[in-house]
Parts: sequence; C-alpha cells; structure tokens
Amino acid sequence: MATFRCLQSGNTVSFTLQHDIDSMKGHQGYVRVDEQEEAPIAYYPEAVRKDTAFTPPVVRRMGRPRKVANV
Repeated sequence: MATFRCLQSGNTVSFTLQHDIDSMKGHQGYVRVDEQEEAPIAYYPEAVRKDTAFTPPVVRRMGRPRKVANV
C-alpha cells in the first residue's frame, strides 16, 4: 500500500494495486509519503516531561472592579 500527498491541496490518497501506484509515481502533482509507525510515548522516556507541576487555576471575580474614591 502506498500513500500519496497532493502538492496543491495537501490531501492524501492511498492505493493498494501496483498499477495505480506506478501511475501515480509519474504524476507531477503528487508526492509519495513514507508512512512510519510511531511507537507509543511510553517507549520514549526522554519525551515525557517530569518538570511540569499542576497549578490550580487562578480564580478571578467576575464583573467590573469596585470604584476607588479619589483622595
């Protein structure tokens, strides 16, 4: 199976028959995309961020702030 990406729109099309794949190789408007399966994130321990701590959301009062009298 081969996947091709349109250069103009960016849409992808997949073909399974060898005749269709060979005819798309000669087409100037499409580029073959090599699909590589990515392993789950658990296999990349350096990709997991450990420095991000949970911070509670900031609670703000709704509405207009109170008027302060000029002194």
